[in-house]
Amino acid sequence: MKQLITALFIILILGTSSHAENPRTVNVYKQHIQSSEHKKGSFDHHMHHMLYLSGVADAYTVLNNHRAATERPLLYCQSADITLNGNDYIRILEQRLFAPDSPLPDHLTVAEALLLSLQDEFPCD
Repeated sequence: MKQLITALFIILILGTSSHAENPRTVNVYKQHIQSSEHKKGSFDHHMHHMLYLSGVADAYTVLNNHRAATERPLLYCQSADITLNGNDYIRILEQRLFAPDSPLPDHLTVAEALLLSLQDEFPCD
């Protein structure tokens, strides 16, 4: 049952990319943030990014909580006293996307890239 829950979370998280109007890959995201639409900085557009990344991160939080409750290794080790919001997720993701020493492959989904970014930001020792 526990493995089924884990598998369902992963499928739901990664499935968001396959049903998007444009695939939500690292490559598409990088191109998008260079677009004029993104650079206009409209509140609605920024909110869309924040909500999407917050939703993905919420799923990872639920999965992490489930893993902790079943004494399995965590995906990442964010301290309980740190609360993140949509702006934080954007910063964490984009910081990793443009890190010269550890670029993320362009074919990854944004959900996968966010997980790797969270793992870098909050490593488990």
